Amino acid sequence: MKNIVLLSMLWSSILFAQGPVPTAALQNMAPPNSPAFMLMDITPSNIIVPENVQAFALQTISAFGSDSSNGLSNNNYAVEFQPYWYVKREDMNFFKYNNLTTDKSDDSEVTADDYTRYNVFGDVWKRASVSLALMNGTFDVLPQAQSYVSIGARTRLLSFKTKNQINDIKSQYTAYTQFMSSPEVIAIFANPNLKPAEINTKITSLEGYKKVTDNFEKTVNRKPLFALDVAAAYSHFMGDESQDIDDAFGRFGVWASGDLAFYTPTIGDNSHIHVYAVFRYLRDGLNLDDNDELFIETNTDYGVKMELELDSLSFAYEYITRDSDNNNEERSMGSIRYKINKSFTLNGGFGKNFKSDGDQVALFGIQWGFDYEPSVVLNPNQ
Repeated sequence: MKNIVLLSMLWSSILFAQGPVPTAALQNMAPPNSPAFMLMDITPSNIIVPENVQAFALQTISAFGSDSSNGLSNNNYAVEFQPYWYVKREDMNFFKYNNLTTDKSDDSEVTADDYTRYNVFGDVWKRASVSLALMNGTFDVLPQAQSYVSIGARTRLLSFKTKNQINDIKSQYTAYTQFMSSPEVIAIFANPNLKPAEINTKITSLEGYKKVTDNFEKTVNRKPLFALDVAAAYSHFMGDESQDIDDAFGRFGVWASGDLAFYTPTIGDNSHIHVYAVFRYLRDGLNLDDNDELFIETNTDYGVKMELELDSLSFAYEYITRDSDNNNEERSMGSIRYKINKSFTLNGGFGKNFKSDGDQVALFGIQWGFDYEPSVVLNPNQ
């Protein structure tokens, strides 16, 4: 399952005494590229607006170029966690999670039709994440590989869903509740002789169950028409006593990435065409002067990316220009991403990176996600 683990797998979260109001549970999706890695330009894609970050994720990156002395070693790791999944969410329900709001008071009976507003800033807390990375490489600057530590954070500043998307969410939820309130389902829950596994099997075997739940999942997995993420990261150069190099400022960056997503159901159930844009302010301390001394310069990055996202596979191309104090640089990379399951993702990129002097570089990343109590009870009347 992707965003929603439906009642069939978590039927025990429903108390029959509450009546035939179904509940469901949210499940995180595959982990995205860590901002702590993105700051150092070592990810297969530098432009990404992730839909979800897993509660805890581990990522490793390796780089390969025409000159093996440049790039990265295999000792590049990042961890990222999302605080939202570690705190209590007692007032959360399905509609609130999808940023739908109502004017009705909390103690009144609320239905799907009462959720008439969309909170464009509703993801600021839910999508917030913090990352830490340990890296080792030359980064096409120093003659020998050096160690760096990097920290980063990001969140979704705002998002927009169309009126049709909002109506589809409410209508599919209504269809789902109607199915779970049907006499057939109620009779199954009311049978005291059935064991939990038997209840689950009987409900999922009912005619129409798969269609209702599939339509429900497709609707809630649709990307917003537009989303804007912001991120910040800082890296620190650890120094090298053997070369008499002191530790120093590495890089600091602040950036914003926008995603215009067009739903393409004719290609796949959860397929989209994305048009991304990025703008980044970068204070870069990884530069050598004529005396082989590190110095800091200010850069500005801006670029675009096109991506075809299929259900589990995506193809993309990005182009980013870096305006610096001394000279301009470019990054031109094609990338591919494959989500094996909700906890394991592979991604790779090939092309020209910043400071690569025209050499082709291949970047390969592996991401593992580890959920920590990821389920959220979603009840519209909670």
